[in-house]
Amino acid sequence: MTRLAFLSPDNAAPEVALVSPLQRALDDGVVDVSHLGKLELRGSHGAVEPRSGEELLRLSPTRALLITEGSSAAARERLHGNGIRVYDLTAALAAFEVEGEDVLRRLTELDLGKLPVIGSIARGTTAVIERRDGERFRIFVPQELGHYIVEVVLDTLRGLGR
Repeated sequence: MTRLAFLSPDNAAPEVALVSPLQRALDDGVVDVSHLGKLELRGSHGAVEPRSGEELLRLSPTRALLITEGSSAAARERLHGNGIRVYDLTAALAAFEVEGEDVLRRLTELDLGKLPVIGSIARGTTAVIERRDGERFRIFVPQELGHYIVEVVLDTLRGLGR
């Protein structure tokens, strides 16, 4: 297992306040879920099965994103030694949810019928996009661009009269 310890909130000192990269950009229509644990799996992940409180987004035969409710520490330890590389991206990725297929169609040219996928959103930002229930979507973007992407999403929502 490869560890990028600085990207794991579990390794922060107790006195460090964890803050969402989206906190100042949020408004009605966007739900911040950046607190979720996010592990990138590289290698043959076919035998990996998500446990309770986990969701596995299989992005390619050799790449997946394991999402955990809360800390990703238990999943990191469990996957250690399974012949896959595990990168904790919890602090590296901002995540939010938005409602409406019409919103996504204005933000990306990706085929929404083939989700989850990695692709471009808001004119060039790499994102992982998954469909939740119905027309609800969860979007993962680099945390340093999260504020900007949420502003673009909010502008799109306003343009659609929401």
